[in-house]
Order: sequence, then C-alpha cells, then structure tokens
Amino acid sequence: FGGILMNRSIHSWDSPSVNNYQQSIRQKIIGYDLIYDMMVNILQNFTPANKFLVVGAGGGQELLTLGKSFPSAHFTAVDSSKEMLELAAKQIESLPHRPTIMWVEKDLLSLRVNEVFDVVSCHLVLHFIESLDQKRTMLQKIADSLKENGVLFISSINADLTSQTFKHELCYWRSSMLHNGIGEDHWQRFEQSFSVTTHPINLELLINLLKEAGFTTILPYFKTHMIDALVAIKGETTI
Repeated sequence: FGGILMNRSIHSWDSPSVNNYQQSIRQKIIGYDLIYDMMVNILQNFTPANKFLVVGAGGGQELLTLGKSFPSAHFTAVDSSKEMLELAAKQIESLPHRPTIMWVEKDLLSLRVNEVFDVVSCHLVLHFIESLDQKRTMLQKIADSLKENGVLFISSINADLTSQTFKHELCYWRSSMLHNGIGEDHWQRFEQSFSVTTHPINLELLINLLKEAGFTTILPYFKTHMIDALVAIKGETTI
C-alpha cells in the first residue's frame, strides 16, 4: 500500500508481552470477539468469498474466525510485527483444516498489493495511522485492492479529541477496563497514548473517507465505547 510508513506494534495497546495479548485485548475491548463473529455472520449474505486480505493480521483473530467458516479460502495476512504474525500462526494451529495463508511481514502502508480480493478486513488499525492523508491513502489502496461489489470490514477507535464528550467516553471506558482487571497504571498509559500513538477521527469523517474511496454502502454493525465496526461495500451490490 503506497509508500507511507506506519509503526504499528503491540505496544500501542500497552501489552506487556505478545503472549498475553489475547487476554489483554479482551479486557480492554468489551465484546471483542463479537466484532469478528458478526463479520462472519454478515458475510453469509454475500456470494461465496474465496480471496481475503487481512490488513493488520497480527494476533490472528480474523484468521481464526474466518478460517473456521472459510477453510478453503486463500488469505493474504499482512502485519509489520513479526512477533504478532507468529502469534497469529500459533492461533490458527487449533483449526481442524488449515486455510491457505500467505504471510507478509511488512509495513502496512508500504506494501503493494497487485491482486484483487473479495473481502478485506482492517480491524483496530486505522487509529494507529497519524495523519488524515495517510488514513485516506490507506483506505483508497484498500478499495483499489477489492473487486467491484467487494466487502471491507473495518473497526477503529473513533472520537473527537477536542470535544467535551471525549472526556466522558474516556471515563466510561476506564470503568470498563478496570472492571475487567486492567490496572490503573496500564489505563493511564493507554489514556496518554491519544495524540501520541493513537490518532482517532470521528465516525462521520471515517464514513466520508470511505465514500471518497468508492464505498457506496456503509453500515455500522457493532459499537463498544469509542470503537465502531463497519461493513462497507465497493460499488453497487445485490445481497
């Protein structure tokens, strides 16, 4: 994708190590698994998907969930973190039938994809991209990698950091994280990451960027605190 650099690592979520990522991400994101389970459910409404591009595949949740339902599909799994790709590979060892996966360890925005895919997933990645132009470029490259009527599933932290509402949203999210066992020091590191390593935009702006990129049908399908999950269809489609 393009030639823009992005440094995405597990430390953006303040995980002490790769090994406890699967536990800590669920402590931080209420309903984490539903983002992926509902993605699979929605895909049942479309014609069979055979080629998937997973942007930010580290951790392996997309590959695990999609691999169960589409064992004969071909996946291209991209992440800039070798350790996180290794975690993803370990995750899918539990699948009875291993899908075909091409592993790509590369910066998400410097990758060039010459294939055309049926489905792209980009979960919990966009808010790590600093500038609006970089976000716009990545979304356009994703759209360009999809076939007409192709489907994008995307989730990200979406917020207006200058609004009074943001302070309330942070307060509510803190309560959920602490309830789920996240320590106060861990929370403070996460809170301090905003505008440093975490760069959200509001949902309305994200939807506008998706429209600019050529997605004509954009539907939110899940929300938890400041994280929204959307399904976006490129061009006209019949489901």
